[in-house]
Amino acid sequence: MTIYKLLLGVVLSLSVAACTTVEGPSDKAISVSYKNEAGNSYLAGYNPVPVRAAVGKKSVPAVCQITSANFESPSFQSPAKVNLPAYSRGAQKITLSCTHEEETKAVTVSPENLSAKARAGSAIGVALLCPICGVGVAAAGAAKNKDSDIYGFVNLDLSFDD
Repeated sequence: MTIYKLLLGVVLSLSVAACTTVEGPSDKAISVSYKNEAGNSYLAGYNPVPVRAAVGKKSVPAVCQITSANFESPSFQSPAKVNLPAYSRGAQKITLSCTHEEETKAVTVSPENLSAKARAGSAIGVALLCPICGVGVAAAGAAKNKDSDIYGFVNLDLSFDD
């Protein structure tokens, strides 16, 4: 009976972890400002997202800015963390633009399904401890109603190699 309680505890704790897709704003990260009222619509919270400019695999200092239809960041020196909004609906693409040694590059990035990533991570963790349980968690995650999923950004990298 004790082993079942242990497995149930692991499954429940990992299931709760799968729901935690937004970390919240960080005091040490740069915050965005909203261009209009729509920027706050369906806001689920903020993720402190690492932003990095690189030449090859090496990070380089660059002056960057993030813009979207609803919000924008102030200019900042990369590498840095930016508190980017995460949305339950209406998440939009963003543009990261950076300038390094008088060269400016920009990249457009689509939001990721943060809830799906969390569910997948939870299923993998459970599968390592209990393969049959992991299959059940993965199946439950696949059948979950996607209307309540959270969309946002995880890492933003811009390469000056192209």
